[in-house]
Amino acid sequence: MELERHGPLEFSNMNEDISAIFNPGVVECNGVIYLLPRVVKSGYTKINEGGYKNYVSKIWLAKSSDGKKFTLSDRPFIKPDEPYDVYGCEDPRVTRLYNKYFITYTALSEPALSGRGQRIGLASTNDFSEPEKHGIIGPDVNDKDAVIFPDEIDGRIGVLHRIEPHIQIMYFYDIEQLKKNHDDEFWNEYIKELQKHVVLDRRYEWESRKIGAGPPPIKTKEGWMLIYHGVDENNIYRVGTALLDLDDPRRVIARSPYPILEPEIDCELKGDVDNVVFPEGVIIRGDELFVYYGAADRICCLAKCELGHLIDFLLDECHLVKSN
Repeated sequence: MELERHGPLEFSNMNEDISAIFNPGVVECNGVIYLLPRVVKSGYTKINEGGYKNYVSKIWLAKSSDGKKFTLSDRPFIKPDEPYDVYGCEDPRVTRLYNKYFITYTALSEPALSGRGQRIGLASTNDFSEPEKHGIIGPDVNDKDAVIFPDEIDGRIGVLHRIEPHIQIMYFYDIEQLKKNHDDEFWNEYIKELQKHVVLDRRYEWESRKIGAGPPPIKTKEGWMLIYHGVDENNIYRVGTALLDLDDPRRVIARSPYPILEPEIDCELKGDVDNVVFPEGVIIRGDELFVYYGAADRICCLAKCELGHLIDFLLDECHLVKSN
């Protein structure tokens, strides 16, 4: 099974100063699709270490009625203006929970090339007019690729995240605790027993280096359907999918043994980071799943499939355990 590509997204009101717009989170409300892409202004330059100088990401907002043509706002929606994200706000995911929209993003407190200061930033909004920042959640280690489940799990709020190289889950009792985070003692114990919190580990060659959650999981009667990314030893980013138990997402019902999307066309093969397809947002329209992804850290793209077909693929061809 493969996702069907529907090409790059179209943006009106595009500022000529924007050099890269990619890795978008997305949510739909009352027929309006809200897209939150990561945006980098021009002026950055490549350096020998494989990264970029003068490279700072911000999160912008765009709106659409058809899911393909978007109107971009005229200013950043979430910008790096706190000590914990001063070097960039990257890779947002959006979850609607308790009639509010929660946005997780990678907050950089140090330059990206330092390899340090990568934490999970949290913001929220009622109507996408203005965001409210809540600070950092999760343990005090490099941590990213966080997504909030769109419904409670056994009365708690579940959050997938990635302390390399695997995907883990952490829980919060309510929104206030999510905003304020657990205390240091909790996180020290969590890190000591990190393996027991793993939801997905590296299993196949195409994800042998590391994996990370993509969009927020989709709740179906068969389980939580998760779309995720995997990175191999050649630093090629591909897309996989898994079905997780509704009551205990650490229990994997099914998992695709091969990618459902991988870099194949020019915009995915060549860019600021070559060979990347990076999914971060999904919406469901009718029976169709819209998957939004970044291509080569330069542009936003759309792929689609029938949701039922994807679930059938997981259950019929990728079954690992029987659900209770």
